[in-house]
Amino acid sequence: MALKRGILVPLLILILLVTIFAVYFLSKSSGPPQLLLAKATRREMRVNVSTNGIIEPADRSEVYASVDGLVVRIPKKEGSEVARGDLLMQLEAGQIRATLADAKAGLLRERRQARIVTAGPAREETDALDASIGECEMQLGQLNRDLAVEESLYSKGATARSAVESLRKQRDLLQLRAEALKKKKQDLQLRYSPEEKEWEQDKVAELTRQVQMLEQQLQMESVFAPRKGLIYSLPVKKGSYVTKGQLLAQIYQPGRIILRAYVDEPDLGRIRKGQQVLIEWDGLPDRRWTGIVDKPASQVVPLNNRSVGNVICVLDGQPEELIPNLNVRVEIVAARKANALVVPRAAVFNRAGQPTVLLSEGSGTAYRPVTLGLVTPEEVDIEKGLADESSVVLNHGEAATK
Repeated sequence: MALKRGILVPLLILILLVTIFAVYFLSKSSGPPQLLLAKATRREMRVNVSTNGIIEPADRSEVYASVDGLVVRIPKKEGSEVARGDLLMQLEAGQIRATLADAKAGLLRERRQARIVTAGPAREETDALDASIGECEMQLGQLNRDLAVEESLYSKGATARSAVESLRKQRDLLQLRAEALKKKKQDLQLRYSPEEKEWEQDKVAELTRQVQMLEQQLQMESVFAPRKGLIYSLPVKKGSYVTKGQLLAQIYQPGRIILRAYVDEPDLGRIRKGQQVLIEWDGLPDRRWTGIVDKPASQVVPLNNRSVGNVICVLDGQPEELIPNLNVRVEIVAARKANALVVPRAAVFNRAGQPTVLLSEGSGTAYRPVTLGLVTPEEVDIEKGLADESSVVLNHGEAATK
């Protein structure tokens, strides 16, 4: 029993001492908190709109297929420089070639038919008729002479009446035959009316126009460069079949580029023409390019999961290292102030509806209402209420609690 008491008393004394020391140290640590301070400094402040964009040609030329056809030859490659009139691509328009062959054959047939209609019968036909008519007229002349002799003899009683009548019948038959041959020739020459001749001539003219049009289309098998420049896109390959209106090539002048910046919808209200633009590209991380806003967005369009406006910017100096379709990072300087009084945004809070800072003065602090200017996610421009080099408290919430 005495042994238990000897152990219990020192243990209670030890617990009491630990408690006293704990209370002492806790009371020491409950003093005023350590203040986190920042200086209000004068410098240039910018409000930037950060986004991404793509490089595009400023005045690209797009070449389209004028006919349907098979790509049989591509003498140029992407990245090649071309002069105006250089051959870009050779097509083979099989359908047009077949149609042209049929049209030419039809035109030849129609010309032969029109020649018959407009020029009259063949010379062989008219020559044969003329020969028959001439023979009849010659025989008729001889008969008329023979008949005159017989009639003279008959009047003198030197021949029979029957001989005269026989010659008269032969003469009349020859006259009928000659008249029939002449009528046949006249009918042959008047076989086609003026309207039929005009119709045949119109058919020949129409077929001629069709052949000429098809020949012009066939010339479009050869695709030429419309201007001097550099080919930056050849979306078709040799052996592929292209249709009329399909894009074949894109050409631009190196250095003559624009920037299409994709600005998110909430930031569009801050974009103005003439604002400075800063561009960065991962391919040349040590370089930075500048430009200005040329055309603010005119509408909002979907882009992946974003709603953006296309802001067109022009670049300074025509940089040839930036080529079409490059994806770049973009900052648009929406606002700037050359001599702003800047404090961290964490130093500003709302107190009774008024922007306020907690000012560190000597050994104490004081609330100071302020008027704000430019605001970014990290910094704030103080227009009124704060002197240069003033110290403001960043952990004002903790300081106010303590």
